[in-house]
Amino acid sequence: MTNTPRPTKNQRREQAREAARIAREKQLKRQKLLKWLIPTIASVAILAIVGGVVWAVVALQPPPKKEAGPANMISDGIVFEADGDGGLQYVPTKAIAKGGDPVETEPRPDVLNIVTYVDFTCPGCKNFEGAYGETIRSLVADGQATLEVRPIAILDYRGYTTDFSTRANNVAACVANYAPESFLDVQDAMFAGQPSEGGPGLGNSSILQLVKDAGLDDPDVNECVMNVSFSPWVKAATQRSGQNGVTGTPTVFINGTKWDNANQRFEDFLEAEAAKLES
Repeated sequence: MTNTPRPTKNQRREQAREAARIAREKQLKRQKLLKWLIPTIASVAILAIVGGVVWAVVALQPPPKKEAGPANMISDGIVFEADGDGGLQYVPTKAIAKGGDPVETEPRPDVLNIVTYVDFTCPGCKNFEGAYGETIRSLVADGQATLEVRPIAILDYRGYTTDFSTRANNVAACVANYAPESFLDVQDAMFAGQPSEGGPGLGNSSILQLVKDAGLDDPDVNECVMNVSFSPWVKAATQRSGQNGVTGTPTVFINGTKWDNANQRFEDFLEAEAAKLES
């Protein structure tokens, strides 16, 4: 048996200081999180995902083909992180090659890795973004989270009559491929211009106008939107999402845990996942 020497008084003091420093950092991180959550809690008691789409016909389709995807979406989603200057920046990636498979995003340690599955034509997604989008983006800009947006199209079968869901979510792929820095602005414009369910939705020219309303007028994007160039990828990514436990939109994961939006407020879910990082 060996006798482990007892720490000296100075060593014990340094250990106590280090423990206190770690505790302070955890407390500051929690305070920052609550700073973003409190306005949300005050304004939204609980978000009922009215218009949240239940997975049905999509799940019965044949296995997805391995279609070529857009650049900056190798995981079927585009990832955003803090830019170090109080804003957000996208994380560049290669595209999924035809015949290839998506590559899952490597989660960052010690942050909230938030993944959202959204349909630009889904009213529930619009409601979610309106209630929590600013909170999530603030957490990302503050370095406490990353955000990955995975667009899928599941309203072609019950919400609209002209493949509007596929055509709208093709926009996400076009922008990610040609102008990824404008992605979130375009997403906001698509939700702002979202028509009511039950009709034909918007034509491609009207969809393109929403893109331009977001301040993006790029020849490559314009052509991609009008030609619905990434339609095969949208359909493939939509089917693949079911393999990841997606049963409707919006679906949100934080660090691999799925939000139970029927029984839990998002702010409670967010705080619970943040607490796991501190334990």
